[in-house]
Amino acid sequence: MSNDFQLPPEAKAYQAFLNWLEEAKKVWILFEQEGVQVPESLRRVMDNNNSDGGQTRPMALRPPEHPSMPSEAKSDWYWIKANEAVLMTVVLAIIKQEKIISTKDLITKVKKILPSQNEGSIYNVGANREGKDISRAEDGWSLKEGIDAPILYEGYIWAPKRLLQKQDLAAFRRMAVRHLLASSSDGLQIMQVYRQLDSVNWLKTPLSKDLIKADLFAMKEDKRVKQQGNSKKWILIGEK
Repeated sequence: MSNDFQLPPEAKAYQAFLNWLEEAKKVWILFEQEGVQVPESLRRVMDNNNSDGGQTRPMALRPPEHPSMPSEAKSDWYWIKANEAVLMTVVLAIIKQEKIISTKDLITKVKKILPSQNEGSIYNVGANREGKDISRAEDGWSLKEGIDAPILYEGYIWAPKRLLQKQDLAAFRRMAVRHLLASSSDGLQIMQVYRQLDSVNWLKTPLSKDLIKADLFAMKEDKRVKQQGNSKKWILIGEK
């Protein structure tokens, strides 16, 4: 028989409240397992009470350590591995570095960074950007006067957001995803990855649950991440 009748009214109320919080925690987990964004009303309740021992709060994620910076770089610039940048970004960065460069030398330098690119694609960058960013003459390719471009430095591309393409920003976001997964011992689900990255102030790239999902599956194809069994959790494999 229940002994609830022996509890004072306020004790019954507190016990009911704790039971309700436990159910709210289970509901939160169900939303995450289904990859659905947790309703704001439930998020406020759980954040204010923190009844889950911190499991529903995004962890404090420090920015990843950046590689050696060029002297021109600012603290809010982005960096990505040069071989993860798009062709146009690499071409502009090489021209900026060389000031003026022959077509032959440009093709050689581009293919060292992006081996899969062919000469035709590189020529197309010049044709599409000529008169906008690039000038082409008999002595070679150069940037038009007053045009800025990303910096190529020790195997990385550095630039403010305005000088990067959306695919470059996606590469930076994927690096952030790998950085987050490296800090998780048992993996994270898609919605958890999104919530964690949405809570930081250093990742100023386009961000949504669908983008994170696309990032994870793209990196799965590249064998950089994988899913653990039926848990729907993603873990890092290899280097960040």
